[in-house]
Amino acid sequence: MTENLVLAPPAARELAHHLDEWAKWRQTNDRTTADIDWDRFIAKSREKAQWQAGLAAEIDHWENLHAIQVALEDKLAGATAGGHTRQ
Repeated sequence: MTENLVLAPPAARELAHHLDEWAKWRQTNDRTTADIDWDRFIAKSREKAQWQAGLAAEIDHWENLHAIQVALEDKLAGATAGGHTRQ
């Protein structure tokens, strides 16, 4: 989903910021899945999805949005580091 992501740096920065805010909200919104660590949050959410039909597809969407956020941040870090991506 992230391989075709093409945004100008100002738009990428804005989208990355909104996705970061969304992720923070999403990770704390439900006390049964709340966790500041993204992977633990996803694991807890997947467990909850086993008994809550339909949530698994939504969690996949969250992971896709998170992948976009990470890709944008990586691209922005590369753009601000003279074109070199972070390692």
